[in-house]
Amino acid sequence: MAKRVSLLRRGRQTLRVVTRGTNAALEASSVFARSLVFGRAEPSARDQYVQNVSTRSAVIAWMSEEPGAGFVQYGETPELEHERGDGRTGKRHAITLSRLRPDSRYYYRVAGAPKTASFRTAPEGSGFTFAVVGDSGTGSKAQLAVAALLERMQPDLILHTGDVVYPKGDDADYDPKFFAPYRRIIEGVPIFPSLGNHDVETKNGAPYLENFHLPGNDPEDTGRYYSFDWGNAHFVALDSELYYDDGGGDPERQKAWLEHDLGETRQPWKFVFFHRPPYSSSEHGSDLVVREDLEPILAHHGVDVVFNGHDHDYERTVQIRGVIYVVTGGGGKDLYEAGESEWTAFSRSAHHAVRVRVDGEHLRLEAIEPNDSVVDRLDLHLDRARAAG
Repeated sequence: MAKRVSLLRRGRQTLRVVTRGTNAALEASSVFARSLVFGRAEPSARDQYVQNVSTRSAVIAWMSEEPGAGFVQYGETPELEHERGDGRTGKRHAITLSRLRPDSRYYYRVAGAPKTASFRTAPEGSGFTFAVVGDSGTGSKAQLAVAALLERMQPDLILHTGDVVYPKGDDADYDPKFFAPYRRIIEGVPIFPSLGNHDVETKNGAPYLENFHLPGNDPEDTGRYYSFDWGNAHFVALDSELYYDDGGGDPERQKAWLEHDLGETRQPWKFVFFHRPPYSSSEHGSDLVVREDLEPILAHHGVDVVFNGHDHDYERTVQIRGVIYVVTGGGGKDLYEAGESEWTAFSRSAHHAVRVRVDGEHLRLEAIEPNDSVVDRLDLHLDRARAAG
């Protein structure tokens, strides 16, 4: 179908920790702050966060201060009428809540947590908002500003286009550079990430796979690439690093899986996200290897928008074979100069996040800076016939 385009805590108190390298102020729980001050390899605790939310299930994850059995109290009211345990002893915990109702708010609190949090399950129909961010994981002041922007956006879910944690995806860096900056939003909003080149530098992304609990519908149930539905949209996360330094999988197997996955979905909207951009006018430029291998599949199956990172700027293309490509790598790392090419509809060197509102057959995409300025806007409408590629 064608698109008509019109442009136009686990802690008991909080304290502020300043990291010298970035001069960034990080609010964190007292136990987390102590782990930073004394240089411990991992925090003594991690606040509760929600993962892999669907219409009827969700994963609640956290890290306890001491090893033990974990459990979650939850329900559709703050009285938390249900309880579920994870059946194992340790510090890392992840409990799947099932038999939930679509488009419903659920309250939860993990063992030992001082407060109750809540999340909303995915709707079966239309009407939702998602945000996209990338290249964020530095613990910098800019990352904190974008994190605050994401909170104000109040999205139903967040996509991450990779380079979640710099410089090389170490497990010890996840708390100061991911869980601390985003801790307020991830307790109620699921983040669906993709692997970036920095994320796979440590053990082919093993810390990434341990810290995130993602859909396991790739052939080997690894979570390196996956898909899910939300409302009337189908989302696909890919691992572009399989073409380079990620030895944890096979790009040909991913490609075959992608062809089948997109061929099976009947959702009217289709979104794909991964790290290396097939089209970019900034420092790294277009990844021609990824473009040659994946673009024919994306175009053939009518993908609407592809989101990428890697270049630290914002760029949106015109429709290319019916597909719009958006580089959104302004999540917190030092910026690159934005360029322009024949396919460029808009580009800007700025820290930002992208907000997308899907409402039936209408979509509005906006690139927003931390001061809430909308610097780019795109409206798409589903039509009966797809425009020529």
